[in-house]
Amino acid sequence: VVMGFLAAALSRMEWSNQDALSRDLLGTKAWFAAHSLNEFALTQLYPVGASAAVSSVCEDSWSSVVSAAGNVIAQYSGCSVSLACNKLGELNDEGVFKVESSVLCGTGLYQVERVQEVLVKE
Repeated sequence: VVMGFLAAALSRMEWSNQDALSRDLLGTKAWFAAHSLNEFALTQLYPVGASAAVSSVCEDSWSSVVSAAGNVIAQYSGCSVSLACNKLGELNDEGVFKVESSVLCGTGLYQVERVQEVLVKE
């Protein structure tokens, strides 16, 4: 009887460890995906060799950035993503925008979401 209780306790501890590991791995995957989305968005807002296009991209052509980001993020299978750019206001006569990426990885009991924000100005 004692051996049975010991086996049951060890089995439960092993399941708990696997559950924690699964959530940790999904959380890391979601964090890196959100970070990648923000970096991609920044390359679109501040193109190399050109002047910053923050307001024009965020206000006029953000949908093309989101669709291109979908191709970049395809390597993170099992994750759903969203990417937003919103104007927060003015600072020293320049617009301030918030780029926010949200990534949800996993299904059912094992779902983890990570959100990252970047503030940019023109």
